[in-house]
Amino acid sequence: MDYIVPMPMTEARFQEYIDVYDLDLNASCVVVDEENDNLIHGLGMLGVRNGRSWITRLGVLPYSRRLGTGRRIMDFLILKTKELGLPDLWLEVIQGNDPARKFFEKLGFEHTRELMVARRPPTQTLPDEKQCLSVKTMAPLDIAECIDLLATRKNRPNWLNETESFSHVKKLIGSRFELADGAGWLIYEPSLLQLKRVTVEVTAGDDALVSQSILCWLHHQFPRLDAISENIPADDPRWKGYEAVGYFDSFRRLEMLRDMSKPYQARQDQEHRRV
Repeated sequence: MDYIVPMPMTEARFQEYIDVYDLDLNASCVVVDEENDNLIHGLGMLGVRNGRSWITRLGVLPYSRRLGTGRRIMDFLILKTKELGLPDLWLEVIQGNDPARKFFEKLGFEHTRELMVARRPPTQTLPDEKQCLSVKTMAPLDIAECIDLLATRKNRPNWLNETESFSHVKKLIGSRFELADGAGWLIYEPSLLQLKRVTVEVTAGDDALVSQSILCWLHHQFPRLDAISENIPADDPRWKGYEAVGYFDSFRRLEMLRDMSKPYQARQDQEHRRV
């Protein structure tokens, strides 16, 4: 689909959404045209957890835009959320996609915060280790310890980074750090070419400097791997530490929330398309 930021959906990626992000297939939908060989027009994917839901993907094919397909999908997802008795429905829209943002606002969604998708290519120059706060001790964490620490984060994580998401990841690596002037921990998911879900929490000391030191240590260990950290709040004080070791703001998402206690009127017209 030709969106501002391409979001390809392979079979493996779709399975990851089911397994990691608690995609509810019964509350998700595909729009097809029964009179035209079941031609697919779009899809909507709803993740469901205790007390909340979120739209993990919403996509309409170019030939079906401005025909009401997006509204039909949103009607279905909103009404499913109401049927499940959930009080909140979350989604994100790429910053700069003003038509989509205005569309969601008409449906009762309100902007909550900006989230950065940060990347670090291995070609980025690292600060010399001596420029970072010295690491006094580093203790590895097992998966259970990683999940316990993720549940203690000071700031509210986005659905993609919630503790439940991490708990479904098969391979997590974590370390706890004591520094010369601070402390914190690091958790990430390694793969052959990339460090994913890079997450730093500062428990003592300056947020930016401690984050810089911990990330400096990480990328000295894996100098040839790309890295990604998704949905960092734009006002997060740790961000300067990320920047100092070569992360850049790849693009931003606008997080939006719909209070399900607000009234909602789904479209009543019926056509040959079926959800």
